[in-house]
Amino acid sequence: MKFRTAISTLLAFTASSVQGVPFSAKLHKKTALVLIDIQNDFITGSLNNSRAPSILPKVYQLLDDHEWPFIIASQDWHPKGHVSFASAHTGKQSGDTVNITFLDSPLKQETQGLYSDHCVPGTWGAEIEDGLKTRLQYLEGYRSPVNYIKKAQDHSVDSYSAFVDNEYHRFTTLNSELTIHGVETIIVTGLITNACVRGTSIDGIKLGYEVILIEDATDTISAEIKAETIQELKGWGVQVMNLTDWEAANPTGPKTTFRKEL
Repeated sequence: MKFRTAISTLLAFTASSVQGVPFSAKLHKKTALVLIDIQNDFITGSLNNSRAPSILPKVYQLLDDHEWPFIIASQDWHPKGHVSFASAHTGKQSGDTVNITFLDSPLKQETQGLYSDHCVPGTWGAEIEDGLKTRLQYLEGYRSPVNYIKKAQDHSVDSYSAFVDNEYHRFTTLNSELTIHGVETIIVTGLITNACVRGTSIDGIKLGYEVILIEDATDTISAEIKAETIQELKGWGVQVMNLTDWEAANPTGPKTTFRKEL
């Protein structure tokens, strides 16, 4: 009897403690923040993009001023000699294309874009950008669960989407993780708009999620390509909003300053 009483007291205390968490008023329920490939190689590294750094303050704001039940950070994670590397194809250069055969359908081919070597595990270029990495490390296991999705690890097939490779041959754990956490809406940010952000957003729609793209927290090599991609994503049913408008539509509790020094 004493044991039951002690357990009841503990459960009551735990429930009251959870309800009293000071940042709970800022929690976006059933919503996950998805950070696509915000890695050094796509910012100042081998596939650097002069427009990419502009998204960082917006991404930081989403982490500093909001609480999330789940955060996803995807990373390109290419082995040496990956099919997307121009260096893996004799006589080819970055910007060229090749035709490759599908892994599970030898009669079907797709066009593969070729790039400079990038996001090779163990290199600086594969690492998440420092300001973002610091924030995610702070959050891990304390305020929000953070899951890192390593994609495009197969030598023979590329993967733009954080959900699945380009041939829909092998899925990552992303969909199952979102399901486990009860996520219905994904807030998508990151690099680059017309490749991995596009692929993840479209697959999110296909899998039944409400997908919201924060347009000033994503970018690509030109304003024209970004605009074209955004129009395509709208056609798929992706909601496109700037961060100011999204915050106005999704108010949270009072701001805190505990991470402003990061």
